[in-house]
Amino acid sequence: MTERKEKPVLLALILSLEGGGAERIFTRVLRNLSSGFEVVVVAFYPKGRYLNEILSIPGVTLCSLDGDKGNTLSFALRLRRIIRKVNPSKVLSFLYYPNMVTYLSLFGMQTPFILSERSNHRFYLGGSVKHKIWRIILAGAYRKASAVITVSEKVRDYIAEDFRIKPSKIEVIHNGIDFDFLDRLKGEPVKEFKFEKGLKYILAVGSLVKAKNYMLLIESFGIAAARRSDLRLIILGSGVLEKELKRMAEARNLGSLVSFMGYVENPYSYMAAATCYVLSSQWEGFPNTLLEALYINGHVVSTDCPTGPSEIISHGVDGLLCEPGNPHQLAEAIEKMCYDEKFRQMVYNNSRQKIVNFGEEKMITRYRELLMR
Repeated sequence: MTERKEKPVLLALILSLEGGGAERIFTRVLRNLSSGFEVVVVAFYPKGRYLNEILSIPGVTLCSLDGDKGNTLSFALRLRRIIRKVNPSKVLSFLYYPNMVTYLSLFGMQTPFILSERSNHRFYLGGSVKHKIWRIILAGAYRKASAVITVSEKVRDYIAEDFRIKPSKIEVIHNGIDFDFLDRLKGEPVKEFKFEKGLKYILAVGSLVKAKNYMLLIESFGIAAARRSDLRLIILGSGVLEKELKRMAEARNLGSLVSFMGYVENPYSYMAAATCYVLSSQWEGFPNTLLEALYINGHVVSTDCPTGPSEIISHGVDGLLCEPGNPHQLAEAIEKMCYDEKFRQMVYNNSRQKIVNFGEEKMITRYRELLMR
């Protein structure tokens, strides 16, 4: 009788299991890797939208770092105890703060670790004393890591330049999407909103936070709507800027034209029904929603913020890219995408060819290869 070989243990660390793009990719990667690893998930806050999906992974173990209690050093010590207990063959960490804690927790140990950076540090690391210390820790973490994963080529270049890391150590793995999953959800009826015939609907999806720059979107929409009476704007998401954004819309007499729907369980049915999708971000890593909208809707407009969109969209070919912070240019792009039927058909056809490069299986294969080295 052949002896059953034990699977290696993979410890995976993340802040929480709430409904962001990083959490979605984290969950999908682990589900698809579970056949080759015993998966131990460690979260600072083990709750959120993806908790049930994580718990459904065969053989998964979920541990908490009690993120409400402690500081960076105490989190590192808690993680170190978990690492000593489960003895993983590798550690995979997502997002810059967990990446710092991973590095500190493994100080003096030989366990190999891989760090996945999901955004552009030039926007979230400032000049404060705390952030200067974090830069030093991150530099040490990147140098010590077996590999650093970035979601875009620009993020790779920024890390290599700012932290003096060899580019050969940094692996670019673009986010991938599950086409079958999106096909199932995009056909579901929209329950919370009624799309009216004869109107053109612009859709935006994402947390109501500074990075998404919804103020720019509302300003641009106002410019376009002054010329086009049949335009409407739908924003899906919640966040700290909700009241401020609603006040802005009202102050510009756009209150009846802009619908703030809050968090919606299935944004994909909205993507299917909308006339076009708009991403107005100041910064991104590699925006999942832009990928999903490219697949489901095929008519996308985005700011050309420093990382992400230009690696998804070829301007004027399968979408439109605009200068960040330029409301008039964004308004013109929205109008072109909504009203130029010949252009709409061209970008839709081209988007069918582009999107095949971003299937989930390609992303999973890259992660598997990296973790099995």
